Amino acid sequence: MTSKITKIAAIVVMGLIINLTGTRQADAQFSKAVVLLRGTVRTDKGKAHSVKVSVRAAGDRALEITNSKSNSESGAYLVVLQANKKYWVHLEGDDILTKDELIETPSTSKTVQMDKDFAVTTISVAKSLVKAGMQ
Repeated sequence: MTSKITKIAAIVVMGLIINLTGTRQADAQFSKAVVLLRGTVRTDKGKAHSVKVSVRAAGDRALEITNSKSNSESGAYLVVLQANKKYWVHLEGDDILTKDELIETPSTSKTVQMDKDFAVTTISVAKSLVKAGMQ
């Protein structure tokens, strides 16, 4: 029994030594330059809103390249895209009108950040605008 505990303790200690000596800062590295598209999604009243941020190829709206979900408290989102390309950003979610916007990522030889905020219209606001226009 003591022999088993000693072996387990030795394995744990070796694991710690390997972990501590091999620890170093991990940085994300990409083999090609990418564009980090980030920003916030807010309603027409300026309130942060959680939506699905879907990115599609400009030449094929049916093909989703990537997606993200904006944070419900801050509205923040982040997606990684290729440089020098055109994309459709498709926003959809509860209580908003679906929105599509064409963007173009910059041509770059290194990873860059591209900021893009979106304003979405809530369905309740859209209904009140329609109702006001009908009177």
